[in-house]
Amino acid sequence: MHQLMKSLSLAAVTVALVAPFASAQERPAADWTMSPPMLRFAKPTSDEPAALLDPCVVRHGDKWHLFAGSAGSILHYTLDELKADGPVVRGQKTSVAGGAVPQVYFHRATKKWHMILQKSTKDEGGKNRLAAVLSTNDDLGDDAGWSKLTTMDVPPAVDEAKKAARWMDYYVIFDDDMAHLFATSSGTLWRSETKAASFPQGWSKPVAAAKGAIVYASHTYRQPSPKGERFVTIVTSSATDPVTKKSKQFQISYVAPKLAGPWTPELSKWDAPYAGFGNAKIADARWSRDIVHGEPIREENDERMNLEAQPTRFVFHARARLRDEEKSPSIDCLGLLERTAK
Repeated sequence: MHQLMKSLSLAAVTVALVAPFASAQERPAADWTMSPPMLRFAKPTSDEPAALLDPCVVRHGDKWHLFAGSAGSILHYTLDELKADGPVVRGQKTSVAGGAVPQVYFHRATKKWHMILQKSTKDEGGKNRLAAVLSTNDDLGDDAGWSKLTTMDVPPAVDEAKKAARWMDYYVIFDDDMAHLFATSSGTLWRSETKAASFPQGWSKPVAAAKGAIVYASHTYRQPSPKGERFVTIVTSSATDPVTKKSKQFQISYVAPKLAGPWTPELSKWDAPYAGFGNAKIADARWSRDIVHGEPIREENDERMNLEAQPTRFVFHARARLRDEEKSPSIDCLGLLERTAK
């Protein structure tokens, strides 16, 4: 269901994406080096590479914790080091049932770990819709400790035609006494808010925070900058890759002085993106050259979503062939971008 809706979202914005993106580039685009496919992340019951989607990484203690969707489940990998090479590590199946696209953070007020996800449901008219849901855990390492999903009472996003938008990929960030939820539909970034004391309920009617060449999957952070604190959201876009002559996905960014906006494009062109085929060295021919869904690796792990001014790594998923052969099968797998030293 999630992949189908993402395909529909991508198709709906194809016309918008062939036009040049409107953006004032205030600073040079980051340069990245793409790792080989991280095929060492295996299934729970074998050393066979797992098909993995929508990764989220948090640092806790002296370990890295990587969560990703796989075959209707959320798998958890505990790592001493977050790197592409190394021994095979089997994923552990979590107790989360029915959710996808995880966002994981530590909620300081309740001293619990939160996992924000999306779940397929039906609206009053019987149509399939996605809903934002929450699971909590006292111990990040306890894969059986994730609670049953709590549906967050976010009203439906309504577009200019007064129709319910097919939004997805929910992401939460707290700011003082408020919590904000961001999500995407074809061409639109949506925002809703609630009081932190009312979380996970009490959400406002979603408003369009930004419009542009947006496909899906926004990730929103608080970030220092030379002009003071700002907010940045990194979202998937798409354009024609001059190497393959095919449409490929990459990551663009919008910035704002406040979570309520205004949000403006920052790194939003295919040849000067936040991260993508236009500014990443992709040496391994097994990759499709997409960056479908991903996030910068941050050192902090709580609900404020603090991000370093210049994050040095970015985890993502994309299609890759299992072998460097033209007819080799391909799977969704994870990769790591490393910022190139200048």
